[in-house]
Amino acid sequence: MNAMTPRQTAINTVVILGVLFVAWTVIQIRGILLLLVLGILFGAAIEPLVHRLRTERLSRAQAILVVYLNLILILFVVSVLLVPSLVTQGRALFDEVPNIMANARSEAAGIESDSVREAIVRGTREVDRTYRELRGGEGVDVEGETAVRYAVSIGGVLFTIITVLIVAFYWLTEKTLIKRAFIHAIPHAGRDRVYHAWDEVEKRIGGWARGQLTLMVIIGVISTVAYGLIGLDFWLALGLVAGITEAIPFIGPFIGGGAAVAVALTDSFDKVIIVIIFVIILQQVEGALLVPRVMRNAVGMTPLTVVLAVLIGSRLGGPLGAILAIPVGAAVQAIVQEALRRDIDAGDVTVDALRSSRSIPQIPHLGRLRRRPRTQAP
Repeated sequence: MNAMTPRQTAINTVVILGVLFVAWTVIQIRGILLLLVLGILFGAAIEPLVHRLRTERLSRAQAILVVYLNLILILFVVSVLLVPSLVTQGRALFDEVPNIMANARSEAAGIESDSVREAIVRGTREVDRTYRELRGGEGVDVEGETAVRYAVSIGGVLFTIITVLIVAFYWLTEKTLIKRAFIHAIPHAGRDRVYHAWDEVEKRIGGWARGQLTLMVIIGVISTVAYGLIGLDFWLALGLVAGITEAIPFIGPFIGGGAAVAVALTDSFDKVIIVIIFVIILQQVEGALLVPRVMRNAVGMTPLTVVLAVLIGSRLGGPLGAILAIPVGAAVQAIVQEALRRDIDAGDVTVDALRSSRSIPQIPHLGRLRRRPRTQAP
C-alpha cells in the first residue's frame, strides 16, 4: 500500500474538516431547517388549491393569499365554536391527571404480568413528573413566572405558525425560479434526470402532507363523536388528542387511545371495555380503508424503509423528527429510484461500448441488440 503524499494528506484533512463543519452547522441550525421543511411541506400541501385558483386569472401570490384567507376564516369559525368548550375541558382534564394516574396504578396492581405492571407504573410516574413540572409546584395560575412561561410558549407557537406561512408563501412564489436555477447548475446530460426527480419528490411530499392532514381530521372527528356518544368525560379534548397524535407514526394511535382508556378508568369498567373496542375497530378501519384511500400510495415507501426512517428521525428530532422522517425518507427514495431507473433505461452497457471492446469480437447484425426506446406513458 502506497503512502499518501503530503498533498493528498492535506486534501483529505480539509475534506474531513469540511464534512465535520457542515454537520456541526446543520446541528446548530436544525431549528431553522425544521421551520424550512415545515414551510415547504405546507406549501406542497396547498399547491393544488393554488394551481386551481390560478385558472381564475389570479397571480400565484394572489391565489396563495386567497387560500390563506380561507384557511384563517375556517380556523376562526372552528375556534369560535369549539375553543370555549375545549379550554374548559382541557383545564378540567389537566387538573384530573393525578387522579387518572392513581386509578391507572391501582388497576395495574391487579395485572399478573410483572413486565406490563412495571411498564404502566413507570409510565404513570413519568406523567406525574411532567405534570408537576408543568404546574411549577404552585398550581396553574396566570401569575409571575407561570404566566411568563405560558406567554412565551404561546408566543413561540405563533412565531412558528407565522414563519411556516411566510416560508410556504415565498417557496410557492419563487419555486419556479429556484428550480430553474438549480437545474441549470446541473450538467446538461443530467438535467432531465434531475427534473423528473424534482417532480417526483414534490408529488410525494405533497401527497403525504395532504393525506396526513386529512387522516388527522377524520380520526379526530370520528373519535370526538364516538367519545361523546359513549359519555366519556373530556370527550372534546380526547378527540383533539386522537387527531393530533394520528400524525405520530406507529405509536400515535396508541397514545390517543391510551388517553381515552385512562379517562374511562375514572368512570366505570364498562366504559373502559367500550373505549378499547372502539379504538381497536377504528384502527382496523383506518388501516384497511382510510389509509389506502386517502394516501393512495403517495409516499411509495416500503415498510422497512418507513421503520428505518422513523427510527432515525425519532433519534435525531424526537416525535417531530419521527413525523418528518417519512416525507424526507420518501424524497430520498424518490431521488434514488429516479437515478436507478434512468440508468437502467439508458442502458449502462451500450452497443457502441460492446463494439469498441477488444475482448469481444465484432458480431454481425449486433444492431439488433439495441434497446427499443422507452415509450412515454400517455
